[in-house]
Amino acid sequence: MRSFAVLLAAASLSCHASSNSLIGAAVMTPLALGASAANRAAGGCYAVCQQGEQCNEKTGLCEALPCRGQCAASETCEEGFFGVKCLPAAPLSVTGKAVPARATVPAAPKKEKEKPAVPEAATPR
Repeated sequence: MRSFAVLLAAASLSCHASSNSLIGAAVMTPLALGASAANRAAGGCYAVCQQGEQCNEKTGLCEALPCRGQCAASETCEEGFFGVKCLPAAPLSVTGKAVPARATVPAAPKKEKEKPAVPEAATPR
């Protein structure tokens, strides 16, 4: 109970003290570390990711998006000699149809061999 009273007194002093003061830093640093740990335990990153960054849930760190997320859906991010830029993407037109695993093709009906019809002009007279 006594440690709670000390913590409450330190927190109230830090509100009136400047953030540059030693008391403010001593109180706010553990609070910030606790908030960061709670955010990470909830599955987020240690810090809030900025624009153009994405949270990597495995590591808990913010990672930069390709081209900082500025490319449109119809563009790709290319890294070249002159830096990183968005370029128009080549359109993809891949289509396919799934074939069932047990597909059977019906057999064509067997016809008796018929002689081809001879045109009238070719018949002897």
